[in-house]
Amino acid sequence: MRFQLLALFLAMGILFSIGWTNVAVYGVLRITSPHNGQQVPAGNIVISGTSSSNSTNNCTVSVAVNGIKPYQQTIPAGHNGTNDYSSWTFTNTANYTAIKEGINKISAKYSCPQDMNLTKTYSVNVIGEIASTAGIRQALANTTATNNGFPLLLPGH
Repeated sequence: MRFQLLALFLAMGILFSIGWTNVAVYGVLRITSPHNGQQVPAGNIVISGTSSSNSTNNCTVSVAVNGIKPYQQTIPAGHNGTNDYSSWTFTNTANYTAIKEGINKISAKYSCPQDMNLTKTYSVNVIGEIASTAGIRQALANTTATNNGFPLLLPGH
């Protein structure tokens, strides 16, 4: 009985270890910029991230903004050649879709054609702002209060 339990625990541990190794090596995906909850200018932005891809596993990363498909292919930016998606970028332009004012969902998809079970997704929500609103907010943040509690005049006033 003890031998059977020991064999069962060993088998379970080996299977868990194999499964954990597979997840650790393949399928890790992150959007590193912009960050979740970040305020970004409405319009075109650069999206970047990292993945567990490398130049030899043939896995790629694509991006969708606000659920608009098809996913758009990113540009590999890893140090190991033209197929290294360990780091990647995507410039979101009006030809695909622009960041709109308000909440926008950016999703990245990690795909490995040799094993479709290794498809992973990662999403962030960003807040699109009209550039003039962002500029006024930054100018207000840069002003200092006078003794009477009112902000100084904005530049040009």
